Amino acid sequence: MDFTIESIRSGDEAQRHDLRRQAFGPTDQFDPDLSVPSAERTVAAYVGDVLMGTVVTLDFTMTWGGSPVPGGGLSSVVVRPELRGRGTARALLRESFDRMRTRGEVVATLFPTTATLYRSVGFEVCGSHEWRRIPLGVVPTGPADALQWRRVDFDDPGLRAMSDRMATRIDGWAVTDDQWWARVQRSMAMETSKNRFAYLGARDGIDAAALIYRYEPSTDHLYELATDLVAGVDEAAVAGALGFLATNGTTASEVETTLPASLLARHVPSMQRAKVTNDWPWMLRLVDVAGAIATRGWPSTVTGRVELDIVDETIPANAGPHVFEIADGAASLERGGSGAATVTVNDLAVIYAGGDVRGLAEANHLVGATRTDIDLLATAFVSHPSMSFFF
Repeated sequence: MDFTIESIRSGDEAQRHDLRRQAFGPTDQFDPDLSVPSAERTVAAYVGDVLMGTVVTLDFTMTWGGSPVPGGGLSSVVVRPELRGRGTARALLRESFDRMRTRGEVVATLFPTTATLYRSVGFEVCGSHEWRRIPLGVVPTGPADALQWRRVDFDDPGLRAMSDRMATRIDGWAVTDDQWWARVQRSMAMETSKNRFAYLGARDGIDAAALIYRYEPSTDHLYELATDLVAGVDEAAVAGALGFLATNGTTASEVETTLPASLLARHVPSMQRAKVTNDWPWMLRLVDVAGAIATRGWPSTVTGRVELDIVDETIPANAGPHVFEIADGAASLERGGSGAATVTVNDLAVIYAGGDVRGLAEANHLVGATRTDIDLLATAFVSHPSMSFFF
């Protein structure tokens, strides 16, 4: 069965919805008013006039090393059953990478349904999207007047502004595009099965925190809480948001959140009582290795160079000998050098995300790297990323 790869055609949104229903099992009906990604960001596979597969690339500016890195979140990677096993998904992904490079998006991230497929095109697992359940009784409420809270609609621009500001503070988090927010806000507003509320908290008359939370069933209380957004401009604002949730402690016993453990530990004295309730891996791919290095943030005290031979069978423009250099809080990856240390683009993603460089070397994944090379890479690429939302 021959297929073509192109942008999704105008008028095929109902087909797109049907494709997602078949792949992921949602039972929602097609909503013609729901915001959808642009045709240019939706790579599609067709057999004749029938939509057989898609890959959507969301406009995500990810934070790495404390700096904004242009990137894309790959979503709706779907192929109909009758066209699977024919290289369709890989063809869709390769076209998506080409378009990302053209737009200047240098990293890609996704949640895998099968890591094998995505490893074959250069992705690697670099972190987890974790839900933690915390007893409300161990979350300090703080002063009642620390923030002045007001209830807002889901389309209030202050929610997005606070979410985006929070994303610039934590590695792995993303500043999202207009379409993504419009879709999320409409979905929350239209979802009648959940009792959900949105709030903004002001300090000295200026918004400093945001919350979106919902009620979930409980076996021993009236309900439990789960958050869709917890954000603050600083540590005190985050503490105030958590304290606002804790005021529900007379009717709910626990709250679930995707805030990383490293942040929660600063605000929840008894973190040993928090439990991970869901854990989904996410994967990273360097679409433009030189661009990913140039835009990332770097420690100012690390200086050195490593000569790498990068293996990338999917994007040949990334492959070959390169010299990585870092000094004075900046780094570059330029073509040339001896290529003494061989690294796959998959393993380079792990290194980029602050993964275990020494473990990679011990597993023979950095052939030719010296002890000095390994120490420099481990010191330069320090990060403890997390992922705040599922897409």
